[in-house]
Amino acid sequence: MICCTPKDTLDALDYALQPVVDIGTGVVYGYEAQIRNCDLAGARSADDLIDEAHAAGYLPQLEARLVEKALERFSSLKIAQGTKLYFKLDGRDLGEENDPRMRLADLVTKAGLQINQICLEFSERHQQTFTDVTHHAVNDLRQIGFLIALDDFGRGSSELRLLHDMSPDYVKIDRFFLNGVDSDARRKLFVTTVANLAHVLGARVIAEGVETEREFKACRDAGCDLIQGYFVARPFQKASEAKLFYDHVRAPGNGSKRREEQDRIRNELIKLPTIQFNASMNELLDMVVHNQDASVVPVLDSNNEPRGLIHERDLKAYLYAGGPDDDDAKAALDFPLRSFVRACPIADIDSNADMLLVTFASSINSDGIIITENFRYAGFLSATSLLKIIHEKRLQEAQDQNPLTRLPGNGAVNRFIAESARKGTQDRHLCYLDFDNFKPFNDTYGYRQGDRAIILFGELLQRHISGTGTFHGHIGGDDFFVGFHNIDQTDVAARMLALKRAFRLDVESFYEPEHRERGYIEAQDRFGTTRQFPLLQCSISILSLPKGTTLHPDTLNHEIMELKRAAKRSDDGLAVKCLAA
Repeated sequence: MICCTPKDTLDALDYALQPVVDIGTGVVYGYEAQIRNCDLAGARSADDLIDEAHAAGYLPQLEARLVEKALERFSSLKIAQGTKLYFKLDGRDLGEENDPRMRLADLVTKAGLQINQICLEFSERHQQTFTDVTHHAVNDLRQIGFLIALDDFGRGSSELRLLHDMSPDYVKIDRFFLNGVDSDARRKLFVTTVANLAHVLGARVIAEGVETEREFKACRDAGCDLIQGYFVARPFQKASEAKLFYDHVRAPGNGSKRREEQDRIRNELIKLPTIQFNASMNELLDMVVHNQDASVVPVLDSNNEPRGLIHERDLKAYLYAGGPDDDDAKAALDFPLRSFVRACPIADIDSNADMLLVTFASSINSDGIIITENFRYAGFLSATSLLKIIHEKRLQEAQDQNPLTRLPGNGAVNRFIAESARKGTQDRHLCYLDFDNFKPFNDTYGYRQGDRAIILFGELLQRHISGTGTFHGHIGGDDFFVGFHNIDQTDVAARMLALKRAFRLDVESFYEPEHRERGYIEAQDRFGTTRQFPLLQCSISILSLPKGTTLHPDTLNHEIMELKRAAKRSDDGLAVKCLAA
């Protein structure tokens, strides 16, 4: 039980700030305010503190003062200028008569901040107590300009209903689904699905409570936009602990292929005229009248971040209203612009084109997708432009595939090697694989059976080499290539040896029973001499480039070829070399 008065409680409480960071760049996007010293106020936790206040009847007053304290802490942090403040609001009895929480805008202005810097977080914890009054109050706060976040998503049974009803700007995924997400395929699927759904609804996704580098990378691959947790930084109270960005969160630079895709998207963006969230109806109507080719108007906040779209079809009643002396027309112009803002699918410019297509296809009656860069509005991607990008991507993939195995071909392999030679920011492993005694096999069983062996190896390659940081390609004939980024050399060797064993066992079925029993075939070598040749297997060379090592691509190709020859000469068909910086 809380044994002190509300004033005593407030005097004892304090706030720490935990960074919320851009998952791609490591730049601090905002801070979550977290209560400290609950024990000094007689409560075991923040939830207990809020529950006791609600039971005692002063929850609205307590939360309003807590917001004020959090704003004081946030506004005093000079390095946080322009970032967001996330504040958990309980929401029980929100919007009831004389609720001081409905006057939070005054506190924000008093603190010298902008309303669109403040994000109010709601969870399902007391969703069953939310009334129509509560939902109207949340909508009123949004109309004023506050951002809304759905916290602890996935914890309860009504989250999808809450996601629909609240139309949040942010979705925070519950820690339960992030714990071990790197090794649990079901959790990874959940996080990916939530990210896709949120983006369709125009919301950003925050991975909350991330504690390890593996979890961070899995969340990034699943499509999360922001990250928060001990892996990034612990909550702090001293201003000296604040940073502008966190280097260890920054994603590796895009490869040339991803840059090409980004350029394609950038070239297709439509630079539609935009309008500010707090603009007047007169400004909006004037814009629509003077830009009749545009059927939608992107709405941005003061930080140039999108808040949604306004559709021309929703404005017909105003466009065809009476003249300036018409009372109904005057009343219509007093209606707030933000009431017409609709949610729109949203994605960053570094999104995969296929993922953009999924986002667009999952949305209903969408005119396109708002594209952002570093969370700020970059342009509008129409459905026609998106289909054009996908078509061009498919054509390039078809041109770059090996026609037999459908794996990336020689051009893609060369680009990967060239990029790996230049990129010294991470460990890289380049593996060359080719068959032993393939010509005698072809001469004995024919080229059709040889093609079957190549197709088999391609399928095994895709089965054993997959996941983040991997690449596989078919150079041609019986020559294959595998690349790894940011993966331990021991893991690389284990995967390669597993692939080698699988091929040796599976390819035996391509031989006649007598050849399998003998363990060899008799055929002529390149000099015309009849010899015994063992059954097919593959040689593997693994060339490792530690972090910090860079080479000219020609030098790297030379090293790979030398190691390939060494693998052929070795007894076990394996050669490994590390090129130190």
